[in-house]
Amino acid sequence: MPMHPESRLPALAGLCMALAFSGCATTTTEPEEREPERLDPALQELASVLPGHYATPARAGSNRRLHLEVVIDPSAPSDALRLVMIQTRNDRPDESPRQFQWQLEADADNDGIQGRFAPMTAGGQTQHYCDMSVSLRREGVTAQTDPEDCSFGEGEQRTGLLKEIAFDGTQLVIGDRLVRIPSGEPARDDQITRFMRERVFTGWAGVRDGRDWRMASSFEAGTGSVPTEPRDASGMSLGLEISIDHYEMSRTEQIKLRLSVTDSDSGELLGEAWADADARSIGIALPELQIGLETR
Repeated sequence: MPMHPESRLPALAGLCMALAFSGCATTTTEPEEREPERLDPALQELASVLPGHYATPARAGSNRRLHLEVVIDPSAPSDALRLVMIQTRNDRPDESPRQFQWQLEADADNDGIQGRFAPMTAGGQTQHYCDMSVSLRREGVTAQTDPEDCSFGEGEQRTGLLKEIAFDGTQLVIGDRLVRIPSGEPARDDQITRFMRERVFTGWAGVRDGRDWRMASSFEAGTGSVPTEPRDASGMSLGLEISIDHYEMSRTEQIKLRLSVTDSDSGELLGEAWADADARSIGIALPELQIGLETR
């Protein structure tokens, strides 16, 4: 059954946008043989923008980061978009990834999209499925389970899962709420994880060397990855480590793009710059240090 709006996890509700997927015209001629089902145009759009690499934003006082890879399962039926979500932790590199399957397909009975979600074993096998109600949004999608249907345990121990997934083109937010059935009271605190799409920037860097400058004319730096150490034309390091990342501000929970430069020997912070989370360029201009980065 559909959930009431007030029961939705608060961090996900803010991602809703106007529905803007359009249908396609169909031919009026009946084929002699029935053609295979094809992927709904709206799901084709999602298939082109949703897969990729994501990471949780950096936070003050914590080095823990979650990374999420979203890939398309090619073995899915031709009329369904099946996504495999692979989650890892940077502080536990030897830990087996957590894997989930999220499938979306056309709902002919209701002229919309229906979905289902399932955890996966280490061997890639799916476990118990939960149906999801799905709403398509401009450049994205929101989906949620019904705790009455997505539940485990029996009697007084029966517990339901309200899982919500929201994607708006740049971030993927996953929320979990466990509720006791039939009271509907939370069984524990909500868990809401925000993943930002990883981005790659290219650019240049220069450090003053007496009256001249030593330059690294081209290098890459990516969000969610290790710092980059640019080198000049002769292959010598500039003595810098450059990091660019999404950063969550502790007071406002607003996410910004942060560029930081440290001395590769001492670890001293040499410069820092901030921009909007979706900024396409960022740089630093100091008397002894200059950096310019851009992304496509």
